[in-house]
Amino acid sequence: MKPQDEVAGAPSGAKIRAAVEIANIPTLACMLVQMTGDRRWIEAPFVPTRSRGLDDNDSGGLDDDIQRQIREAAVNALEQWFETGDMALPDPPDELLVELMSVSLGEDIPLMYAPMIRHELKLPTATEDAADIISRAAASQVDNSRSAKPLPGFRVLIIGAGISGLCCAYELTRAGIPYTIVERNDRVGGVWLENRYPGAACDVPSHLYSFSFAPYDWSRYFAGRDEIHEYLEHIADSFGIRENIRFNVEVVEARFDDDNGEWQLQIVTPNGGTEILRANAVVSAVGAFNKPRFPDVEGLDEFEGESAHTARWPDDGIDLKGKRVVVVGNGASAMQVVPAIADDVASLTIIQRSAQWAAPFQKFKKEIPQELRWLLNEVPIYRLWYRLRLSWAFNDKLYEALQRDPGWEDQQHSINAINDLHRRGLTEYMKSELGDAQHLLPQVLPSYPPFGKRMLLDNGWCRTLRRKHVQLVTGAVTRVRPDRVETSNGDEYVADVLIWATGFDVVNFIAPIRVIGRGGLDLHEEWQGDDARAYLGTVVPGFPNFFCLYGPNTQFGHGGSLITIVERQMHYVMMVLKRLFEEDRRLVEVRKEPHDAYTSEVDRKHQNMIWTHQGMSTYYRNSKGRVVVCNPFRVIEFWEMTDDVDPADYDWSIAATPNTGDERVSP
Repeated sequence: MKPQDEVAGAPSGAKIRAAVEIANIPTLACMLVQMTGDRRWIEAPFVPTRSRGLDDNDSGGLDDDIQRQIREAAVNALEQWFETGDMALPDPPDELLVELMSVSLGEDIPLMYAPMIRHELKLPTATEDAADIISRAAASQVDNSRSAKPLPGFRVLIIGAGISGLCCAYELTRAGIPYTIVERNDRVGGVWLENRYPGAACDVPSHLYSFSFAPYDWSRYFAGRDEIHEYLEHIADSFGIRENIRFNVEVVEARFDDDNGEWQLQIVTPNGGTEILRANAVVSAVGAFNKPRFPDVEGLDEFEGESAHTARWPDDGIDLKGKRVVVVGNGASAMQVVPAIADDVASLTIIQRSAQWAAPFQKFKKEIPQELRWLLNEVPIYRLWYRLRLSWAFNDKLYEALQRDPGWEDQQHSINAINDLHRRGLTEYMKSELGDAQHLLPQVLPSYPPFGKRMLLDNGWCRTLRRKHVQLVTGAVTRVRPDRVETSNGDEYVADVLIWATGFDVVNFIAPIRVIGRGGLDLHEEWQGDDARAYLGTVVPGFPNFFCLYGPNTQFGHGGSLITIVERQMHYVMMVLKRLFEEDRRLVEVRKEPHDAYTSEVDRKHQNMIWTHQGMSTYYRNSKGRVVVCNPFRVIEFWEMTDDVDPADYDWSIAATPNTGDERVSP
């Protein structure tokens, strides 16, 4: 894959027409209004039908003649734009932007979303990004005695070179703040380096699962693992990040030095030795999906065949041809690996604890036609509107379905009228996918409300279960023997290969790295192991200049892209650093009162949401039953919370570091 290039020259009319003929109609209409200034493209008879589920609604639900008129107008507008570069409405007012979004999706989107829409479309906003301000100051373009120019010798250490670490590095680079990344693997990529099992792919659209600052020439609507990892390698190279990474380095402990006001990180070097690194600030970018979880059963080491967790798939793979394979688990990774290997194995047994909801996945494995890739690459306004429309389907569109209605009668199977509509629609879909295997429905259909667990996208799961050499077992593995597994129902299943699709230890954030703050405060003791809490999922009292990306209560369980979350957290971190530099300080720490108030509000909102429903188990909750993974707010609410820093939330008066030299992190 190559990165997207800037628009270069005027293409032929035939090239434009070929792309427009297969382009998304609602996206073309939004593009047309901006290019021509003519709003008739979002008025009758051109108003598209409401987008359903996760479908792109490529035709807009419009008849062929109406589609033809839109496409013809788009060809003409693009030909003129390629020739002149002019756009009638380069900066539409907020009201029109929200109207365009609403009409194109068939949704009533409130005006409060305007700032987010402007940001996604790269339009001017009321305030500039903090990183832009810092960057200009560092380049001496701002003459201000209280500018945001980074203080002499201030350095940051980033733990992890996955998505979060690369995003952090990009923002620090823009700001002119020196940094070093320490990464325990030999390459970048994090979860997309370590998860390489058959069928591994992303269930968020490629154009949404990419950094806003780095669009890409994606080959598929939903990228596979290899292409995503290639993208992250491209990010490391194209933004000069790789030269600042130390690979094969394991962080054992991060300890705040009260005397010097710095962080000391104990690391294990590639040769097995130990070293101490020093930095003014630390960013934990270790992620959550990096510690494979195995069930606590006897005999795990007794199995004589090949055995692997999906997150630790062997580099040279596993020969599955003609083998009797047992897959333990039926979550996201199982739903990908099972259909991917079904054709190769002699028999396939899936052992599930409980059923999972699976939604239609219309563009699973579908390649983006070359003509459309060209349009997405060469016409930024089309790509940005396309990405923006995707973001709504994968963000706040589902929020209302997650709220408990106290008056709703059947609280076991659904929690409100909208949630019940989802249940009925998903039930009919799963029935249709099972076809003549309706006897499997009791095992396949969940008893809990939709979205109680992470909603999975169906890539042929039900159709695979229908096959004669595939069987689904409900129960739990209780014992592993040399050639078989035993389950809680007393049955045994012979196996040549065991695949553990049992997920991750998500709730023990940052573990096993030991983090010691001011006065010897132990972060994991404060969190009581798996009860992590952080203000905005990012900062914790007692741990100055320590930032956690993709921390507790940051994942949007109703959708969204990890990358969107991390970019927003980094925006907030840069705002904190900007104010720190403006105050001519070197240390800052969130106050306990706002931290505790925020976490209390998180818990309060969760009490009225699906994830505290007791009808299912979920990795969203810790051992105490508290939701520690999901964010209970709308995406737009979290967006507003992270837009700027309230100075009253922080203590800016912590003693500054006496040493202002340049040596902070070992090279």
